[in-house]
Amino acid sequence: MISYLAPGHPAALFEALATHIGVELGFEVGRSGPDPLDDPFVTGAADLGWVCSTSFVELTTDRRASVREVGVAWVPDDPDVADRPVYFSDVVVGADSDVQSLAELAGHRIGCNDPASLSGYHALRIELDRRGHVADEFAAVVMTGGHHHSLSQLLAGGVDAAVVDSIVRTRRTRDSPEIAELRVIERLGPWPTQPVVMRIDADDAEVDAVRTALLSANDDPEIRKVLAASALTRLAATPDDHCSVVRTSMAGLAATRSN
Repeated sequence: MISYLAPGHPAALFEALATHIGVELGFEVGRSGPDPLDDPFVTGAADLGWVCSTSFVELTTDRRASVREVGVAWVPDDPDVADRPVYFSDVVVGADSDVQSLAELAGHRIGCNDPASLSGYHALRIELDRRGHVADEFAAVVMTGGHHHSLSQLLAGGVDAAVVDSIVRTRRTRDSPEIAELRVIERLGPWPTQPVVMRIDADDAEVDAVRTALLSANDDPEIRKVLAASALTRLAATPDDHCSVVRTSMAGLAATRSN
């Protein structure tokens, strides 16, 4: 199993889940999913993966699909999600910023995660497109390489705002008074939380076994502690169309850019 979601989400979370289902674990950092030109699910380097939903769409659109959804995603500890496997892209500014809305960030510096990230980049592009703007023309988009880096640069004054995974922000507010003081001026979404994927040639029995094993992790007291420490409440079964809204939104964005 390979995770593209750490260190934004704690490595301990993936380590506990990998141990629970009995698989080896590796990490890739700096991008929220594999480069389609260097796809570990094609080369055989990975069987399972935790990727951003935009990366899942990229790996299954306009090319031979290399992965399928397992049908499991996490549920954030956030009253706004109503116990669903969804989350937000939180647009945050400094405590002393005069900015009150996304519209007021025109011409400012916005910290983004990486080019494959939904909450840290594409959610911003999709929302600005909906409002008639192109992200790179609306503001100075600064790729920071990760949600934690975006928050750090915001605190240091390197950017004027940041778009970050709401789960990451929630967890950081619990252990950092400085992060807790940042203001969320808009929540973009909700969007489906990051899916677990499996190589496309896995048969249904293999996928079912992984899904069952992951969902049974909810019954493990130690894993429940890790989930809570990660600002999550549980792992949930998801339907086949879990990422469909992301696919539709990304297609709409591409169509706009081509016109």
